[in-house]
Amino acid sequence: MHEYDRLPVNQVGDARGGIRVLLLDYGGVCTPSTREFLAAQDQDGCPSLVAAQDATRPECRSVVARARAAGICVAILSNEIDRSWAASVPLLAEVDHVIACSDNGLLKPDRRAYQRALMVTGSSADQVLFVDDEPENVAGARAVGIEALLFDVDRAADCWAEIAERVKGP
Repeated sequence: MHEYDRLPVNQVGDARGGIRVLLLDYGGVCTPSTREFLAAQDQDGCPSLVAAQDATRPECRSVVARARAAGICVAILSNEIDRSWAASVPLLAEVDHVIACSDNGLLKPDRRAYQRALMVTGSSADQVLFVDDEPENVAGARAVGIEALLFDVDRAADCWAEIAERVKGP
């Protein structure tokens, strides 16, 4: 296990028979997609200052906090995250695990990427809710028995509301 796989640990709690692990893709789910980010450019083609300062979707931070308060382990499973981002991306310090697929070349939708996530989080497939904006990654998770939601970047607020409902505390 890489040190990067294990950020500050929140014990996986009993989520009242619901999910025990919320597994999130990073780009497109936790942050705007490339298409959204490019649409936020100013007239000179530069990303807007607000977008550049902290691109994490506000709903993401709220749901992550809510899930952790409910005893649900929160993990990021991403093909794009690099170890060097850990110090500069606040969200990465707010989750229990960051699983960088690029560390070992097992990228989503390879089933071994999801199996690694199960190992890192100490969970079984039926305890996990995975969220991704790429249909092939959602299919990959489902192929190993993980419940998966397809995140629609054009309906981001609605998708986060659905995720929030799934991680609702007592």
